[in-house]
Amino acid sequence: MASSVFSRPFFFFYNLLWRAALPFLKRSRRLADGWNERLVPEHWLEPDFPAAPGEPAADIWLQAASGGEARLAVAVCQALDREKAFRVLVVTWTRQGRDVIENAIRPLKESHPLLKLAVRFAPFDRPDIVRRALALARPRIVALLETELWPSLMAACREQDVPLYVMNGRITASTVNFGRRFSSLMKAIAPCSVHAISENDRRGFAAIFPCATQTMPNIKFDLAAELLKKPLSDDAFRAEGPVFLFASVRSGEETRLPGQFSRIFAARPEACIVVVPRHLHRVESWRSVLSDLGFAPLLVSEMGEKILLPQGRVLIWDRFGDLPRLYASAQTVFVGGSFGQGGQNFLESLAAGRVPCIGPSASNFLWAMSGEGGLKTLEQSDLLHSAPTPREVIDLMVRQAESPRPRAAVRKEFQDWLSLRLGGARRTASELEKAMKSR
Repeated sequence: MASSVFSRPFFFFYNLLWRAALPFLKRSRRLADGWNERLVPEHWLEPDFPAAPGEPAADIWLQAASGGEARLAVAVCQALDREKAFRVLVVTWTRQGRDVIENAIRPLKESHPLLKLAVRFAPFDRPDIVRRALALARPRIVALLETELWPSLMAACREQDVPLYVMNGRITASTVNFGRRFSSLMKAIAPCSVHAISENDRRGFAAIFPCATQTMPNIKFDLAAELLKKPLSDDAFRAEGPVFLFASVRSGEETRLPGQFSRIFAARPEACIVVVPRHLHRVESWRSVLSDLGFAPLLVSEMGEKILLPQGRVLIWDRFGDLPRLYASAQTVFVGGSFGQGGQNFLESLAAGRVPCIGPSASNFLWAMSGEGGLKTLEQSDLLHSAPTPREVIDLMVRQAESPRPRAAVRKEFQDWLSLRLGGARRTASELEKAMKSR
């Protein structure tokens, strides 16, 4: 019986863990934002989706972790049949994800007049909370994007007879190991089907879920293609010398990369090094490390409106939204998270016409680097450079800065590479429409 899933010992301890953790989680700035909404009050969906007894409040529940997954959700909504009325609820864990959806509501309404879109902070996965959320939303189907495999949500879908799908699925080795240890639980909460972004991910899902698994094009390729439709931006920041951009760098790189910056200045004294932390709360940590090394870093927030990227200085970018202009300003780019955190999205750099450099840790983007189906990888196409150490990354960047490839040429090569990998958003929308029709 579906209801017996929550009676398992796993959920007894899982529920206790959530109850113990919530007081501590409330201290997190990220989770304190929208705290009451995460607890799912009685009027959780109003006024967007008013309660109507016996009727589903939402047709589709899309679960998106943060900003990146929220962009996937927007792409899926754009690919839905615009001649049909759909009510889509997107739930996300972060303010960044929520902002992405809220900013998309107006343009989506213009292109899809019959679409109703709402966004909420994701309910905590404590069994009673997520059951209440699902009962209030009464979705016809639930789609989990990428890695959003929350046990209570999946169990509640089974309990309330809501078809569950994993779309654009990614899975980590730790999740596979967890699933193998709790194989009977995985069988009880398995989705209807899994659509994974690579054969490796498909095998991982198939190892723990007894359901249909298949591969699909990654929706992120569609997002990159959309960026390429925009004209090549010349809206660069003014710079006195070559710009070495370190984009979306993570905490694990604070102690690994700055020690190599002196080698950049040794090769190019007139260079400007721009550091863009992935999370703004790490700005002070970066400033401390760089100051200890004698670089006297500047904060962009202290430079006024007319920003000039100065020669021979390190600049920490402590504001959001400027990466496209920085890509246009840079001669060479390193994309962070690739020294231990699995990598950040380097496709945005390519869409801006810059071939990115990365470190050895890119497990989050193996789907973009593999050569499945006999297709060339990005590295084989000379559209990505990787190196095992920070020192070798700097060597790559110095060589790139000496003779940067024309941005328009890089974009054209990337467009050709992408053309064989598109269609993920439409594939997802089609699968969801087909699932709703079957209901």
